[in-house]
Amino acid sequence: MTVQEPPLKAAIVGLHIHAGSLHPDKNHGLLKSFKGQENVEIVAYCESSPDQAEALDEIRAADPDARIYTDLGALMTNEEFDFAVVMLPPSEAAPLALSLAESGKHLFIEKQGARTAADMQQLCDVVANKGLVTQVGYPWPHHPIPIEMKRLIDVGALGRLVDMEARLVTVQVKPGLREPDFWMYTNKGEGGGILHMEGGHWLTLFRFFSGAEVKSVTALCGRGTGFIEEGLEDVATVALEFDNGVHACLHMGYLLSGAGPRNDTYFGLRGTLGAATWQPTSEGNLTVASAAPDWEAAPERRFSVEVAQRPVYADQWGYQFVAEFIRAIRQGGKTTVTIHDAYRIMQIIDASYESSRTGRRIELGASLG
Repeated sequence: MTVQEPPLKAAIVGLHIHAGSLHPDKNHGLLKSFKGQENVEIVAYCESSPDQAEALDEIRAADPDARIYTDLGALMTNEEFDFAVVMLPPSEAAPLALSLAESGKHLFIEKQGARTAADMQQLCDVVANKGLVTQVGYPWPHHPIPIEMKRLIDVGALGRLVDMEARLVTVQVKPGLREPDFWMYTNKGEGGGILHMEGGHWLTLFRFFSGAEVKSVTALCGRGTGFIEEGLEDVATVALEFDNGVHACLHMGYLLSGAGPRNDTYFGLRGTLGAATWQPTSEGNLTVASAAPDWEAAPERRFSVEVAQRPVYADQWGYQFVAEFIRAIRQGGKTTVTIHDAYRIMQIIDASYESSRTGRRIELGASLG
């Protein structure tokens, strides 16, 4: 007879970015991603912001067996749990995650983990010293299309990877669209503009595809529409050189007026034998052209990759990203985006801001590993 392991016990710390709701018909976020994991029990929720009072009331109704806290110290004193899910603004995430790590809790941290790489350094050290499992919320490497794109690189369909390009242009920070005083668009809460808020997803994919680290950064950041807090950017263009010679360009902007589509996205890979392009917010199709011998009969092909639906954050592929974290706690092994990977992402973002301020190309040192 197989004896089932006792459930892993989880604490939810913060109900901000991508938390969603436990209501079955709305806001399919990370709460449902963790609630739906096999043999995982959410024992407590902790949220101190008065803005989240309604969300806490909804949780009380949907999950009456769990305890509710408004203070992290009380949670840690009164509850036994194996891991925490941190969904807080970057200004709050790093110090609270550090307290949890010091008490030996594994951590899933929704982006961003901190305002700067320096704010994340001590957390990285504690995680390494205690051997904790971490996963940070950049799940795109689990999406079926990036998985297929990486496979094409690995089998040689694109030849040697030379260049990568990504674009995210979305709705403006402006009253009536993205409210300028919301924490995501302030230096105090977020720590940067669109590059800080959204750039980590694309930088994670650049590292995933290249299999390398960024060597140098050159960037231009500006305040194009003028509503985002002064000192932050609503448009950014970043050029990257990787240590294996691959180049990449990332262009981002809170620039769309709200008339028409809310997002303009693109991702491209170019190698010595071919290219692959993907528009993440369109139908999800992947277009590939290759001069590789196996492609002679049909050198240009269009792939339609089905994305499995699931009522959680980022559908089935987002669920698998969370499941990987749970599996690593139980069985060991490395997750896709550890706190050390997130630290490296923040180093790149910090270097981009330094490059824009100084007009210089910024060289990056070695990663933490």
